Amino acid sequence: MELKNLEAEKLMQDAREMQAEGVRMMDAGDWRDAAEKGWLAVRNATAALIWEVTGIDNPTSSHITAGLRKLAQERGGEWVTLRKDYSDAVYLLHSQAFYDGVHNTDLPQLVRDVADYIRRAEELAK
Repeated sequence: MELKNLEAEKLMQDAREMQAEGVRMMDAGDWRDAAEKGWLAVRNATAALIWEVTGIDNPTSSHITAGLRKLAQERGGEWVTLRKDYSDAVYLLHSQAFYDGVHNTDLPQLVRDVADYIRRAEELAK
């Protein structure tokens, strides 16, 4: 599915590519950088979603978080679930794995599950 906003679609495509690169890195044993690619994929997919739905470009992670929180409060349902999953990605992939160097046994699955997150963001963008 392509988004109507061309710039948002570029971000979504970048998210897909980063997720695939994260899986390749994980398979090669580079779990720390794989986690960061997974996080960046989640971040970009979320930024693309917000841009597509609101028409507002949120260039920083703090603005993306605030934008998603606002949409989740307004729309409820799957948006709330996506916000929770976004927060989990920030913590588990970005903070814990990448910055703190903590390798949890479910890290490979978390990186692979980013593809599902991206699909859900694309569906919400419709």
